[in-house]
Amino acid sequence: MPFLQGQTLAQALVLWDEKYAHKPTFALQHYLRELCSDIELAHMRSRMLQALVTAFSSLQDKRQEHHIAPPIAAATKIAANKNHSSPELQMFMALVEQLINSAKGDNATRVRLYVLENVEKMALPPNDRRALQSWLNQIEPLTGTTPTIHLMQQVINLAYVGLCEYLGPIKADQLLQQSVSAVQRAYPLLKVQSLL
Repeated sequence: MPFLQGQTLAQALVLWDEKYAHKPTFALQHYLRELCSDIELAHMRSRMLQALVTAFSSLQDKRQEHHIAPPIAAATKIAANKNHSSPELQMFMALVEQLINSAKGDNATRVRLYVLENVEKMALPPNDRRALQSWLNQIEPLTGTTPTIHLMQQVINLAYVGLCEYLGPIKADQLLQQSVSAVQRAYPLLKVQSLL
């Protein structure tokens, strides 16, 4: 609402409702791209994204007040176990989730969107991209694809760069070290360093 008024706001709401409301969170980027194709709105796109991320994040925080997750997302581990994912893949998912969630609150949402936006730009087979997006959107565990070590490293690097972007490199380094230690404790038989 701070950016659009009257008929333009009504049209934006209709566009969201008809094309994007039922899609996962990463559709927010597509929605803003379409909405801001108008020259008058293009310069406000990043501020609009920040406002929408904050709004969605506060809704998510309210939903999570009743359910506090442990440091390493238990849901990811349980779902991964159900799908008989390899221990390495489980460790990868745990590390990325740990890195993203270590930013906390709005910043965690921003980092997640940063990773999602950049995964979208990577040269990947469509099925792999969809699987990564679905997992990063916390819709389902990473299934239907077996990412290479190189791809895992790229996604981890994106999470780290996102942390640097929103929290600064010193804090990002601290959170990376803490996340690696936490995941290493959860997977003592594997070497987390192999993913870095």
